[in-house]
Amino acid sequence: MHVTELNFSPQFTGLLESAGINELYPPQELAVKAGITDGRNIILCTPTASGKTIAAELGIIKSIERGRKAIFIVPLRALAYEKFEEFKKYENLGYKVRMEVGDLDAAKYKHKPDFDIMVATAEKCDSILRSKPEWFRGTGIIVLDEIHMIASDRGPVYEILCSKFRNLYPDVQVIGLSATIGNADELAQWLNAELVVSDWRPVKLKEEVVVKSDEGLVEVVAKSLKGGQVMVFVNSRKSAEAVAEKLAADLNLHVDNDKLSDEILEAINPPTRQCMRLAACVKGGSAFHHAGLVNAQRVAIEDAFKRGDVKVIAATPTLAAGVNLPSRTVVIRDVKRYTDSGLAYINVLEYKQQVGRAGRPRYDDRGIAITLAKDESEADYIVEHYINGTPEAIYSQLGIHPVLRFHVLASIASGFTKTHEALVEFVRSTFFGFQYGVKRELEELLERICSELESWGFLRRDGRFLIATEVGVRVSELYVDPLSAHNYLTLFAQAEKEEKFTTIGLLEVLCDAAEVTKLPVKGKEESALWQKAYTMEDMMLRDLGGFGLDFEFLNRFKTALMFQDWLDEKTEDEILESYGMAPGQLNMRLSNLQWLCYAAAELTRIVKLKKAQVHLKTIETRIQYGVKEELVPLVSIKGIGRVRARKLYQNNIKTVLQVKHAPLEELTRLIGKKTAEKIKSEV
Repeated sequence: MHVTELNFSPQFTGLLESAGINELYPPQELAVKAGITDGRNIILCTPTASGKTIAAELGIIKSIERGRKAIFIVPLRALAYEKFEEFKKYENLGYKVRMEVGDLDAAKYKHKPDFDIMVATAEKCDSILRSKPEWFRGTGIIVLDEIHMIASDRGPVYEILCSKFRNLYPDVQVIGLSATIGNADELAQWLNAELVVSDWRPVKLKEEVVVKSDEGLVEVVAKSLKGGQVMVFVNSRKSAEAVAEKLAADLNLHVDNDKLSDEILEAINPPTRQCMRLAACVKGGSAFHHAGLVNAQRVAIEDAFKRGDVKVIAATPTLAAGVNLPSRTVVIRDVKRYTDSGLAYINVLEYKQQVGRAGRPRYDDRGIAITLAKDESEADYIVEHYINGTPEAIYSQLGIHPVLRFHVLASIASGFTKTHEALVEFVRSTFFGFQYGVKRELEELLERICSELESWGFLRRDGRFLIATEVGVRVSELYVDPLSAHNYLTLFAQAEKEEKFTTIGLLEVLCDAAEVTKLPVKGKEESALWQKAYTMEDMMLRDLGGFGLDFEFLNRFKTALMFQDWLDEKTEDEILESYGMAPGQLNMRLSNLQWLCYAAAELTRIVKLKKAQVHLKTIETRIQYGVKEELVPLVSIKGIGRVRARKLYQNNIKTVLQVKHAPLEELTRLIGKKTAEKIKSEV
């Protein structure tokens, strides 16, 4: 089917043709025949690189042609940036494209945004829907990218969004884009959608297995590089780094990546050992890619791979579900990954996601996926289970008590459900309700959750009506777990009463939240951590004597110590050395902790815990910049970070007023001419 047959206006037809889209791929044509341009709900299950996004765009075009808005929802920030860049082409036609990621407190937004197409992460979209549902009036279509994520721990947000949008805007078109899953028909039935399934790929995929004893990883990669770039999937961050280093050393690739190497080193000041390892790898034509990279390094590596400057990437599986980064050959070194129960085989869906990266449309005539097996027996298993296997069915994760509690408060606080009966009906409208129904046990759980929220002061009852309190509404708007909020308010109220605030005490309480991923504690660490905890007992906001049955205390305490080191101005490299926490992982945790600190300060403001609020605001600034309390005034000046602030402080320039009166020549000597001139104008 040619795009001219779609009956789009000439401007949209021309836009598609200018992007090289003249003939639709077979799955896209199937989607058109199923009604994607006629407002029908669609579940599109096709392989990676088969044109799912373009198919969704056909529905988006029809929607904005009719004067309606389009929302494109993704699971990851990196995907949001990628799709936003793709959709900017619509701005050439006068349409407004907006991206929403990050800050989850949509309540503080003053103005309704003007957009035709919005790209947003699922959590951000849900946050907006909680406090600013009017933003979405006039929405004609929502697209849920990677809708199979419903089966993950972040999946409940996807199905809650679906249910809310369909209830608020009954005529909205829903398009779900997915890899092939075992029960796509069930997903389609839930959404009253047409199911479009295809195994067509623009580049044919050849899947094979190599037994490691016959051929090692380096040999497999070396052979594969003769036909193009290679992506190697491994099961851990350490493995990704080790493999990238070995490939750089053994392959003798002739590249000129000095500029890229410098860019990687400059991403963190001072550079960490991880930065140096990555910089050395790229000089040899390889790179590693995992969650421990900071964003600037991740983008630099991805762009270099797309340009062909990096020939081979060793990556953890997160890359398979992330940005569009195909290569001619994919090598899966590890078909097992670490779980709480030890090493376990990955599921078929994950395997299909990884091999789906093989073959670059418009560049390769075929993609090659090579999986390494430890012996012939495992090779047979890989062929039968993965190559010839069918992806698993997906199941809702909404029915777990903490997850349900989180969304129950939100539905009440936003006025979406006002009675127990309405709450039950809302849960019935979700994928969970569709799969499992709402039986007596679930109704009783919903009632227990409401009683729990009532006992915490987050909602009250007026006859049969459920009404969120002021603090309950704010908990929902701040997008924090109600249990985390309850713990915070209880402990900070006690600290306010006793006038007992210390940095480590505040951090230990802030880490007492489901949103904080605690550091694991090894058996050999326990004794030393307990000893350290008891030396700090007077600094804690709660009595250590009660921690005998608190099985998470040591994990929480170790995590708080890591954050304390950051506030004591330890470098990323020192934290990596002490805790094994890579800079990218540290940045994510710091961003999350800063958010929780902001949320806690907001909640203490509402309940009038003034001293707690002041301490929390100070800690929030310190987390942002990684400084001791004495540097807080200096880092408030734009352009002054932890390194420059410390240098000024050591030279007896300790306040904003002292910066203002300091001679420009002295500031230039300490922090450079451009920065000195800039901060002079600031103060």
